[in-house]
Amino acid sequence: MAKNQNSLMVIVSGKDRPGITARFTRILMNHNVEVVDIEQASLHNLLGLYLVLDLNRASESQDSVIKDLLFEANQLNLTLNFRLYSPDDMQAMNQRNLYVLTHFGGTPALAEFSAILAEENVNIETISSSAHHGSHSVEMTINVHGVSGIDRLKQRLMVKSRELGIGLGLQKFEAYRKNKRLIFFDMDSTLVDMEVIDEMARCAGVHREVARITEKAMRGEFDFEASLIQRVALLKGLDEADLIRIRENIPLSPGVQDLVTTLKYLGYKLGIVTGGFDFFANYMKDKLGFDFAYANRLELKDGKLTGKVLGEVVDAAKKARFVNQTACDHAILLDQTVCVGDGANDALMLAQAGLAIAYNAKKGLDRFANVALAKSSMTDILHLLGITEEDIHDALACRSPI
Repeated sequence: MAKNQNSLMVIVSGKDRPGITARFTRILMNHNVEVVDIEQASLHNLLGLYLVLDLNRASESQDSVIKDLLFEANQLNLTLNFRLYSPDDMQAMNQRNLYVLTHFGGTPALAEFSAILAEENVNIETISSSAHHGSHSVEMTINVHGVSGIDRLKQRLMVKSRELGIGLGLQKFEAYRKNKRLIFFDMDSTLVDMEVIDEMARCAGVHREVARITEKAMRGEFDFEASLIQRVALLKGLDEADLIRIRENIPLSPGVQDLVTTLKYLGYKLGIVTGGFDFFANYMKDKLGFDFAYANRLELKDGKLTGKVLGEVVDAAKKARFVNQTACDHAILLDQTVCVGDGANDALMLAQAGLAIAYNAKKGLDRFANVALAKSSMTDILHLLGITEEDIHDALACRSPI
């Protein structure tokens, strides 16, 4: 085989210490060898250094290059393996379609997901783990070039994540993956750990009737606008003092305070978009320091609910439109937006977002999402956005009480 048809892959392993990369790259520079790909990892002082070399312009023969690399590895008491690749080999290697798979589980989860990847002909290119803020994640860069259908792969992974009760994300490996700027949250059972309308119904003595309609609407079995109008009609006469008491005692979902503090510190714009009510959404917006809140307007007269909703009902289509328009108004691409929701009313806004997160969601919503999170902590979102432990520490050190 002619010299200009070869590329060389070199794998160096052994005990890590400073200066190893410098020693090997100095040899390559002296031989006029171009490094076309490189990756290095060190785990508990054990080194893995991977180089793909273009020998086309080498000043000496490939045998000479390999000989000098082997000699240097021997001097450093390291193991060096190598393999020559033809242009066809390299072309096959470069036909990659990369995704990032992130999951929040231990060894059982790693074993289960790895088995699915193997069955679907997915190659794992890199694996790394991180732990911060009480959570541990494993991130895999995977090549799905040989997969028959990405939707089938995603569905299998999502089903397994539900079975294991852990969070999982599957994102396209691209520039915007870690370059998000705008994040919208649904409110009820997402940003806050309750269904506000159910609490209102308890105060009005109509909880059973309202809860039945709410559950059907969340499953997508009932037209949202009609269901909302019916539920609000049942709340007629509820006193404003009861509404104030409810909103002052709304519990946030686990991790929301730290998540919001960190995102605001890093310059994200944050919004609430909900099929709930402005009386509560605007309060949460001001309390948490959000930039936007879109919600249904309750009519109050003489300090009591009239049982009517003012203006157009915020349904699934309106939620998606608010997200789209807000992104447009602030010159933010939809690929740079994040949407978090839990029910059928969130499906359309999730479907258009760059990062779509189904949080503790009703079954079926993960068809529209590329992340499914269990009800553990909202701070898991920080892993998915590539935000570091140092960023979180700095943000929390500067925060004011919420």
